Amino acid sequence: MAMLMAMGAALTPPALGQNDAGSNQAAVALDDNGLRREVERRWREAGGLNERLRVEVRDARALLTGRAANPDERVTGVRLAWQVDGLKEVINEIGIGDESGLSDRATDMWITAQLRKDLMTDPEITSSNFTIETVNQVIYLMGRARSPQELERVRNHAREIARVRRVVSHVQVPN
Repeated sequence: MAMLMAMGAALTPPALGQNDAGSNQAAVALDDNGLRREVERRWREAGGLNERLRVEVRDARALLTGRAANPDERVTGVRLAWQVDGLKEVINEIGIGDESGLSDRATDMWITAQLRKDLMTDPEITSSNFTIETVNQVIYLMGRARSPQELERVRNHAREIARVRRVVSHVQVPN
């Protein structure tokens, strides 16, 4: 028994690095994934909202996108997200009515891929600090910029992509 306990202790991963705020970055990411899954679960149980709506969670802030069938469905999606313990903020960017077809979804995926590539190849941007969601050619940004200048670079990259209708930023910037 003592040998098993010693092996378990030996297999326990070392303490993970701390970020500037003192919280464990890996634990935050796991929490964000768990929060996202919980919102999706509630939407699924509410009659398949998860098929029309999307949620991205970063730093316990949930960005809701997609297209609700009607205003009541939109309210239900937001209400269910707010009921998830641990979310600090729910950002409602859910549209009403389905404007998108298969080609629109492919365009959205292409736009997201282009912006991700642009951010990854720009040495003045820490691309991993940003979450990108594109719906009906509207880019939604979340995350944390290191400076106002970095955020402006990200926005400029997004605006330069063909077929982008609008760029909406929910990025936090330090004072």
